[in-house]
Amino acid sequence: MAFGGENKIKHIMAERTYNGFTNRETWLVNVFYRESILEEGNINLIEGNLECVKEAIQDRIDRHSALTSGIVQELICSKEIVNKINWSELEDHYTKELEFQAKTNPQLEPTMYIDDEEWEKEMGRS
Repeated sequence: MAFGGENKIKHIMAERTYNGFTNRETWLVNVFYRESILEEGNINLIEGNLECVKEAIQDRIDRHSALTSGIVQELICSKEIVNKINWSELEDHYTKELEFQAKTNPQLEPTMYIDDEEWEKEMGRS
């Protein structure tokens, strides 16, 4: 079997346990913030956009925590939730998505996705 065989496939599937992501928290960020993260369509902005999303989530948790107390607050508004989100997985996911879009849609502006030199190389023009 190509690409490392059946064991590698099992390992990858074990890592991706919630709708293609490592956990529910990471998947939820993808569901609710995808458009914000990809807003500019620029690979170079993904990391900053993810940081803004992280801060927005933490702010929402902090605001909600101030309004509630007890077990519900501890379960729902735990600051540990933000630490469970696999931010590097999301960055990799969106980077690959934009790279794929750039390769499969030649009408897109190359500077929106990857630097010009890399674009020319990927398109076989250099």
